[in-house]
Amino acid sequence: MADERPIQESSIEESPIEIAEPIIAQCRREIAAGWTQVEAARTELKRTRVLHERWSELMKVAAAAAAAAAGAASEELSHDRPRSEGFVMVPALKRRRSRPRSAS
Repeated sequence: MADERPIQESSIEESPIEIAEPIIAQCRREIAAGWTQVEAARTELKRTRVLHERWSELMKVAAAAAAAAAGAASEELSHDRPRSEGFVMVPALKRRRSRPRSAS
């Protein structure tokens, strides 16, 4: 038990400043690493801005084309136009009677 006492005394003798110094140093390292990440993200955004603008324009063009196609499709199906216009309409054949008619 005599060996445990010097360990406790050494921790008690440490001042709060000495305890805080490694914690503060760790925080500063983490903050510096965070700023490195922020700068990397800014660089990536600058690099991809042109690509993003191009994709945005393509999406707008595609949305406009889809809206126009939907409008044309609804116009084609409106009023008296049959929905089965892609199929050939065949008139029904009149069924012939299989029984001969009576002579009366």
